[in-house]
Amino acid sequence: MNSALTYIKYKDIDLVKWDKLVDSSDNALIFCFSWYMNAFCSWDAIILGDYDGAIALPKKRKLGVKTLFQPNFIQKCIWFGKNLTADEETVVWGFIRNNFHRVNFNCNIRLAKTSSDRVNQILPLTDYDSIRSGYSKSLTKNINKHASSLLVKERLSVKDTIDLYEAAYGDLNKQLTLVSYNALGKLSVSHPESFLNIHIVYESKIIGSLLFAVGKNRLHYILGAPTAEGRSKNALSIAIDYVIHKFSQQEMTLDFEGSSIPSVKRFYASFGAKEELFFEYAYISKTLRPLYILYSKLLRS
Repeated sequence: MNSALTYIKYKDIDLVKWDKLVDSSDNALIFCFSWYMNAFCSWDAIILGDYDGAIALPKKRKLGVKTLFQPNFIQKCIWFGKNLTADEETVVWGFIRNNFHRVNFNCNIRLAKTSSDRVNQILPLTDYDSIRSGYSKSLTKNINKHASSLLVKERLSVKDTIDLYEAAYGDLNKQLTLVSYNALGKLSVSHPESFLNIHIVYESKIIGSLLFAVGKNRLHYILGAPTAEGRSKNALSIAIDYVIHKFSQQEMTLDFEGSSIPSVKRFYASFGAKEELFFEYAYISKTLRPLYILYSKLLRS
């Protein structure tokens, strides 16, 4: 049996075998499917043996610089399938360094000592009453205060969700481009079974909206935002509570996708979310390093 690791260009990847591996791997995420990756980036891959394990490597090239990057709406690149040994992890990192001038991506495994720890927040959706008893007192109070006056609706326009998010947080997330938003919207139309879109309605007005990617036993919180009125009525809290109730006891995990913003992290933790570690990588090849140092100095001058 072939157990070698191989760097494979996208054009040479057997996508049928690839998606079959994603589908059969307990440690894969919905982001790993070829149709999801294709919506947001070009990519190559490192594959173990005859599709026994793999990782997708999103790539872009500008001015001759080949970069491994983290695309919008894909939190991290997952090694999935058969677990790697420590020596094999070293080989994977070697492939990455040999094929990219610049690296700025997230991964579920530690490939190099240069990685930085990042924290994701997840909530296993067990028994609803047990989960609800773990909510913070302030969260429970806020939900109880407004839940009876708000209506939660599913499968409405994703465009409305994106527009609401742009209005609320667009200036804080300038990396989310129109191209990325359009790709997300098109993907939700072509794969409606893989998305859950929720609107929170008050007196016939949408005052909050959230979008989740659904697959591989996880609900990924892709984006969400309230209006000013929705914020005052805790619309997002009520919507998340709805999702928790809907999917409880279905062997699902709510993946909040983490946050480095303290207030957002506290909000997710108020639902009882637990921390899940992943790793961030930043690397510049030796040949490019002097140019980046010079470029940084010019920006500061």
